[in-house]
Amino acid sequence: MVVVWCMDRTVARTLVESDFFWHSRRVETTHAETMRILQLGDTHLGMALPTRGGPTDWCRSHDHQAALEEALQPALRQEVDLVIHTGDVFDRSRPPPEAVARAAALFSQVAQRVPLVMLAGNHDRWGLAPHFGGGSARWVLVDQPEQVRVAGLKVGLVPHCRTADQWGALVRPAVRGGVDLLVCHQGFVGARVPGFTFRVGAPRETVSEAQLPPDALGAVMSGHLHPSQTVRWGPHRVVYAGSTERTSVSETHQAKGSVMWTLESRWSWRFVAGRTRPWMPCADLTDLESVDPGDLVSVAPRLLDRLGSAVSERGGIVVLPRRSGRPSRRQMRLF
Repeated sequence: MVVVWCMDRTVARTLVESDFFWHSRRVETTHAETMRILQLGDTHLGMALPTRGGPTDWCRSHDHQAALEEALQPALRQEVDLVIHTGDVFDRSRPPPEAVARAAALFSQVAQRVPLVMLAGNHDRWGLAPHFGGGSARWVLVDQPEQVRVAGLKVGLVPHCRTADQWGALVRPAVRGGVDLLVCHQGFVGARVPGFTFRVGAPRETVSEAQLPPDALGAVMSGHLHPSQTVRWGPHRVVYAGSTERTSVSETHQAKGSVMWTLESRWSWRFVAGRTRPWMPCADLTDLESVDPGDLVSVAPRLLDRLGSAVSERGGIVVLPRRSGRPSRRQMRLF
């Protein structure tokens, strides 16, 4: 089933809450008894990574684009009825123009086949509309909290918020009256990233049961964290698809991909692993035995002179240390 999506009637309700505007959009659509939804996020398009080696004219941003293209194949084949991107479309708020152009072309192809809803993440802090010209009736860009009705589903969407209290205030109008699906880009209590577990107040954005709205919620999708996982939030299960490609060596052992949802008598979902470029650390000569051609290899700066050439000889791509002696923002906050 292909959803027919139009914007012939829009009901807008706007109010100012914590520097956000909340909107409600009603989208008249056909409805199917069975819905298939593709969830993906944290694509971090345009990511820059200093490297040595690799194919001619290759750069890391090409891998992120390729991972996105693979994840979207079910939509391009019209095997799903709706695509939802849960945020961090780009790696930074000012992405390279070529990354924007490639993304726009791909998302346009998707929207010609199935409806596409995209939520802004913290890396998209200036919003998505400036990059994609405001979207279209079949390509909805969500830079502010709002509620959308699509294919018979009520969907509440809340972009990333800096504090849990702010998020709690904004989610209530977005899910007012109950929604079939809540989409956000936030950390929840119990969620994990390498070396850290989210808990109340750490960081301040962490959502807990204290922010549960009184309205009924169906499925809950979230972006923001790169390991795919599920987290209990009161009576609900928050599903993170994770990132589509690795953004750090700390993600070496994480599977990357998307989530396929099915709504029949109830919601069900499954993780779909994608093909990505391996990224591994190399601390000594023993680690070299695991390096295959095309692998990304992180070598400690003090070992670069000794191991860098050996990695290149095996066909690995050496990830160069950043010039600044201070930890990068990415090292301090990997989500």
